[in-house]
Amino acid sequence: MHISTDIGGTFTDFVVLDGEELKTFKVLSTPQKPELAIERGPYRLTTATSFSHGATIATNAVLERKGARIGLITTKGFADLLKIGRQKRVHLYTFDSARPKPLVDHYFEISERVSSKGVIITPASEEEVLAVVEQLKAQGIDSVAICFLFSFLNPENERVVRDRLEKAGIKVSCSSDVLPEFREYERMSTTVLDAYLKRIVEGYITRIEAILAKKQEQFYVMQSNGGVVKSGLVKKKPVNMLLSGPAGGVAASKFLCELIGLDNLITYDMGGTSADVSTVVNGNLSWTSESSINGLPLKMPVVDIVTVGAGGGSIAWLDVGGALRVGPESAGAAPGPICYGLGGTDVTVTDCDLLCGFINPNYFLGGEMVLEAENARKSVEKLANEIGMSYEDTILGVGKVVNSNMIKAIRLVSVERGLDTREFSLIAFGGAGPVHAAALAQELNIPKVIVPFAPGVFSAYGILVSDVQLDYSKTNILCVTDAEEFVTATLEEFTVEARRELAEQNINFEDAILLPSLDMRYVGQSYELNVRFNGLEYARKLFYEQYNQLYGYSMPSEDVEIVNVRLRVIAPRAKTKPPKVEAERKGKPVEYRAVLFEAGREQTPVYRRADLPAEHVGAAIIEGKGSTVVVPPGMSFSVDEYGDIVIFTS
Repeated sequence: MHISTDIGGTFTDFVVLDGEELKTFKVLSTPQKPELAIERGPYRLTTATSFSHGATIATNAVLERKGARIGLITTKGFADLLKIGRQKRVHLYTFDSARPKPLVDHYFEISERVSSKGVIITPASEEEVLAVVEQLKAQGIDSVAICFLFSFLNPENERVVRDRLEKAGIKVSCSSDVLPEFREYERMSTTVLDAYLKRIVEGYITRIEAILAKKQEQFYVMQSNGGVVKSGLVKKKPVNMLLSGPAGGVAASKFLCELIGLDNLITYDMGGTSADVSTVVNGNLSWTSESSINGLPLKMPVVDIVTVGAGGGSIAWLDVGGALRVGPESAGAAPGPICYGLGGTDVTVTDCDLLCGFINPNYFLGGEMVLEAENARKSVEKLANEIGMSYEDTILGVGKVVNSNMIKAIRLVSVERGLDTREFSLIAFGGAGPVHAAALAQELNIPKVIVPFAPGVFSAYGILVSDVQLDYSKTNILCVTDAEEFVTATLEEFTVEARRELAEQNINFEDAILLPSLDMRYVGQSYELNVRFNGLEYARKLFYEQYNQLYGYSMPSEDVEIVNVRLRVIAPRAKTKPPKVEAERKGKPVEYRAVLFEAGREQTPVYRRADLPAEHVGAAIIEGKGSTVVVPPGMSFSVDEYGDIVIFTS
């Protein structure tokens, strides 16, 4: 038996593979103590072979500023680096634009120095280090980030300080371990994030391990890069867990893409709190090494996901000019939307979806939860009076506003990156995603929407089928013609480290796939492109091709330099295909319901997900245990061999 869980803002999703039988269910999340949702779930009644887990514990700790009280030790003269940051601003023309406040509580400087060539000019002073240790103890700081200038070239000074602090019982995040790459501001920010999360992630993983202790199964944790690792490695580098939950859905989409023979997908995960959008291009996950969380730079390999505050629980409100807005604030799991009957008082997207007729109040979560429509109706009527619109126009207005927010996110990962949406399919999942997906696809000229077999728990399924993945990187800026020795030696170093870390997870190194790559740029440029490595000349050729694809031209006569050497190590895990469905399907509607679409109310056939026809033309509502699928007028759908619903938008 294999179990996978994904903790979201509103629900905690479970996928259980019992032999060849795949079971799914949801329980309400417990935000104050997330592990309680796992402990209270049916999991406690079972014995499992493996347990795979994704959670927003690290993300929430940063967003809510609830991490550790930390200190930063850096090279003398550079303590203000986080405060200075860069000139980049979120709102370019806002005069009073404010930078996010750094996570650091106390700053300490040490008179050490490493040259830009990696030569130690000034060793770390033993006296200064001991004095810092005493100050840390006096101020009650037990987690520290160390980031020295040019330590990515020579980490000796950092390691001397790290060893002294660890002897004193202080938790340490060392930049040469967390991110041995150049760009001091981003490297320092990422190291600080790791230190900030160390206590909370260690405590959380330890509590989960205690819940699993009697089962003694393998415990995997989803990382931001789209792969899993054993829980022990996450404790060592908790920053890798920052985007744990959203990455699971993209990994599941890639796996499904391989099964049904599609190369290009836009992934769309709309849950209770937010919507996450990403792409699978030519069968490969889109990833980036430059991201941010709440305005704080994060320079780690992560699945390239754009997140907007647009979920089923997103609250509708009026701004100072009287315009209707939706989100980013969410009603969450408690009190939740008004229709949950748990004390919510703000109109949410879910309330409006219910009043449109999209959602059956008696079949929410497959009938496990009954929704209360009357209080939601009264609140929407009150909102309509405030806006000065009709009741039905207000319901449709909330839908239009939240859809426009999600359309912007989809355009950001597709059109604005040179991708033609007409060549992609939209794969929609999450509890609310399939409700809105067809309308989004129609607006964006996406020809096909795929709603997978278990959309409400698809991210949890993705965590179950994700491979073990390790990423390594190192900076040294060299002309391509001079880089062969460094690249070869660095990849050998990474291979040794990968062999050791795979052995810690009881994985045979010979079963792993090694994917080396280089970050390259023209000499004098500030940013680089990542290309596969199979020899330097091959990498240079790929760089020219990729540069031309992105910018419309390339300059083969210009000098090219490497910036970073990278190695991605993938150890495949056994993957469970979704169960196939009957070829002959003659499902009939369970009822006809008056559903509010753009053109008005329309009597619409309602099907149950377990009993669908092979094909259907026209509007339809499809009710399932984890999510409801809305097929607007003028569209059609069919069902493939795995039970995925394929909606044709024209």
